[in-house]
Amino acid sequence: MRQAAQLWAHARQQGQPTAGDKTIDGDMILVAQAMTLGVPDIVIATTNVGHLSRFIAAELWQNVTPS
Repeated sequence: MRQAAQLWAHARQQGQPTAGDKTIDGDMILVAQAMTLGVPDIVIATTNVGHLSRFIAAELWQNVTPS
């Protein structure tokens, strides 16, 4: 959650918030969890590529081929 809070704050400082003023949204929690896994070349399958891809590789879930 600390990593998610840092990502949320960074996005706000850059003028590109992903949630409201007092809300750490699920996007930042998901990105932080993926980052802490330490898996190289991880890609998050999502419908919200715009927010997530600013922090980690993200692709529309329809375009992700399971390995």
